[in-house]
Amino acid sequence: MTIKEIENLSGMTRANIRFYETEGLLTPSRDSNGYRNYTEKDLEILKRIRLLRTLHLSLADIRAADSGERRLDEVLAGHLHALEEEEAGLSQCQDVCEQMCRDHVVYDTFDAQRYLDLLNSPGHNDPPELKEDTVPKVTSPWIRFFAREIDWTLWSLVLNALLALVLGISIDTSLPMGARTFPSALFWSGIGSILASNIFVLIFEPVFLSLTGTTPGKFVFGLSVTSVDGKRLTYREALCRTWDVLRKGYGFFIPILTLIDLYLSYRSCKAEKTLYWEEDSTLHLKSERLPLGVLACIFTLALSLGLNCLMDQTAALPPNRGELTVAEFCENYNDTQDFYSVDRQLNLPPSVSSGISGIPDSALYLDPTGNWEKKPGTPYIVSSGEYAPLPDFHFTVSDKVVTGVEFSYRVENENVKISSFGELMSLAAVSYICAQEDYSLFPDTPDRIHTRITEAADLFENFSFSEAGVSVTCQISHEGYDLEFGSFDSAVLEPVYGENACFSIEFSMQIAH
Repeated sequence: MTIKEIENLSGMTRANIRFYETEGLLTPSRDSNGYRNYTEKDLEILKRIRLLRTLHLSLADIRAADSGERRLDEVLAGHLHALEEEEAGLSQCQDVCEQMCRDHVVYDTFDAQRYLDLLNSPGHNDPPELKEDTVPKVTSPWIRFFAREIDWTLWSLVLNALLALVLGISIDTSLPMGARTFPSALFWSGIGSILASNIFVLIFEPVFLSLTGTTPGKFVFGLSVTSVDGKRLTYREALCRTWDVLRKGYGFFIPILTLIDLYLSYRSCKAEKTLYWEEDSTLHLKSERLPLGVLACIFTLALSLGLNCLMDQTAALPPNRGELTVAEFCENYNDTQDFYSVDRQLNLPPSVSSGISGIPDSALYLDPTGNWEKKPGTPYIVSSGEYAPLPDFHFTVSDKVVTGVEFSYRVENENVKISSFGELMSLAAVSYICAQEDYSLFPDTPDRIHTRITEAADLFENFSFSEAGVSVTCQISHEGYDLEFGSFDSAVLEPVYGENACFSIEFSMQIAH
């Protein structure tokens, strides 16, 4: 029978039953899944213990009778003498003890239910002994929550390190390099991240619990976990416990389900109920560690923010560093374009080139010679005479080393719209500047360089700056155009009817000599 069934039949609480297991008075078997399986014999033992504790016998006396060290009638006779000296309110227990003595009860065979029935008179309550015979229940839901958040923040740092530093995935957007279709982007931003989070929790937490009895978050708050007999959890027990926490406490990190499970767990914890994953384990708390836990929360949050930023910007660095050939610059550009998940033709606004339901359909790559070609995996290239064409890069090369990258475009009195070239220039700048030997990740991170250029260029404003020995300039002039903003905050210059529309842009990156 299960723990719940034996609770109902024995009249004892789960905490009572676990306590007597730790005292060695009850030793239930386990099924193939590692869960306790109680028998009728276990039920009889609990009834006997309940009766004898209700009669105010000490655990030492019950243990002596159980082991055969003393006969039960001898124990009862001695206890009866003590009861006779107590107040009249104990007369009921005295009568039952007398009856048991007259019956010459034997510990292994007497019918406990018969004598329990004698005690079930109106107004009878469980004795204080049963209230004392419990494993202390740790509630403190907020302490438990923040301890687990520290743990899972640390596990996520390991996961993010794998994604950013090994796989080159932007942990800011959760999109991998090479995620060229809407389904793959959806997987990595939703299903993939949930699955990876669950796997990492299942890898790390059971190892810590089985080896140390705690985890980093639990340790700083003074929490530890043991089996009901006070021993350290086995790996299998720890794995089952973590699985139950994910399933019943966090809903496997599925957003809405997680909120529901957290709320239900909080209510159960406040009501001092045994949580689902605590069936076969006991949580212990050293409350004096609370100040340390609070400091650890603050430190872990700051550490997580700092390390995630560092790892994300490290992943943004282009693969080729130092002196670049044209082919290496083009590889850097394609890599950076993937990192920032740019899947559109950069002479067109997103509203034109985003495809059906967000599926990219017109992204372009640079081939090793610097010419534009269709990005593998995208269906087709959009040919729109309505917008200005995508400019070609021109390279200044000395001994096969690229010392300058530039492009220019000019149009006059033609009915074409001009989409911002900000993304084109920012990707080229990150690909070139961040590859230089003099480049330092801070304070001008790849994201800062990228944002600095796009914010100015998307409003068709001039800009210039120097970084890592590279001088960057952009000169934009236009007249006869209105600046319009479309979907996705895209900026477009549209020619004004009846006016002479003129637009020019010159972008240049040169290594300073």
